[in-house]
Amino acid sequence: MRIAYVTIHIAPEIMHGGVGKKIRTHVKLWREQGHEVTLFSLTPDEIPFPEERQFLFDAKTNLLKRESNRALSLKRMLKAVREYQPDIIYLRFGLYSYPLHKIHKIAPVVVDTNSNDVDEYRKKGAFFYWMNRLTRKLTFGPASGVVSPSYELVDILVPRHDKPVCVIANGVDLTDVEILPAPKNAHPVLTLVGTPGMSWHGVDKLIEFAKLYSDITVNIVGYGPSDVDGGVPANVKLHGFLNSQQVKEVLSGTDLACGTLAFHRNKMHEASALKVREALTFGIPVLIAFRDTDLNDVQVDTILRIPNTEDNVVSHAEEIRDFAYRMMGKRVDLNVVGPYLDQRKKEQKRLAFFKQVLAGKT
Repeated sequence: MRIAYVTIHIAPEIMHGGVGKKIRTHVKLWREQGHEVTLFSLTPDEIPFPEERQFLFDAKTNLLKRESNRALSLKRMLKAVREYQPDIIYLRFGLYSYPLHKIHKIAPVVVDTNSNDVDEYRKKGAFFYWMNRLTRKLTFGPASGVVSPSYELVDILVPRHDKPVCVIANGVDLTDVEILPAPKNAHPVLTLVGTPGMSWHGVDKLIEFAKLYSDITVNIVGYGPSDVDGGVPANVKLHGFLNSQQVKEVLSGTDLACGTLAFHRNKMHEASALKVREALTFGIPVLIAFRDTDLNDVQVDTILRIPNTEDNVVSHAEEIRDFAYRMMGKRVDLNVVGPYLDQRKKEQKRLAFFKQVLAGKT
């Protein structure tokens, strides 16, 4: 197959992180399977894919001018996709911009979804909420198929089940993992990697936890002092944005990695968080506060699960503290966890779905 992988306005700092790594892995594994793949990215700044097709637009201006710039670049990108003559288009869902709907006239489109977009854009303000709410059908409506990372999202995004859907949780390339040696800390170190402005990461909960236990160090990557309300206790380290190597350096000194702690704020209860998978492939024990699509029924002593509720961290604070102490000096057994996360198996399933869509057999 000739596959056009299309992304719409993913922030460069996110493309430098787990999302970019995920996309890069998709492209690499599809090519290894003998398929021709080109990544087409609409982006406000250079992203770490120099060998792929990038279409830049100026986002450092007022809203009207920015959207005009975005539309002009999108037109150029769609023209390039059309000239590429793909058999199928894999579109990572993003906020609509004119004339994105015309992508469906080029080739069958499979939409890649990663969140409950309606509630996610609601938290970004009235403009983005209504812009997405009024235009999302232009993306989902004509789509030939949808790939969802969880079963929960299927019922939210394709409620009538009138479209072919394939559930593929986020995974990892098991040939590209590195188990970090356990640090020799005097007291536990917890780390959460997140993105400012996304309340469902639950950074505020972790700060309250840190106030209860001054003996535990809490790293919060992605957040600086201006990204949190009020001051933080001395045992909280706000690292701000870090590149992948810098994130790895922080994780190398971590005893317990925290996944998203407040998915309930996005009205979600199931996910396959990339940061949880990254931590596991480094061998770091994890705290999970949601139903993990791959790992929910996997019982190992290096994963602690707590409920997906507003008071989950406070009400389980002592349990989390005790678990952090038990995890000091321990690493995850990837032989047990790895088979559930194997990206190669997941990409074989995704490619098979593409073929079924093209054959009309879904």
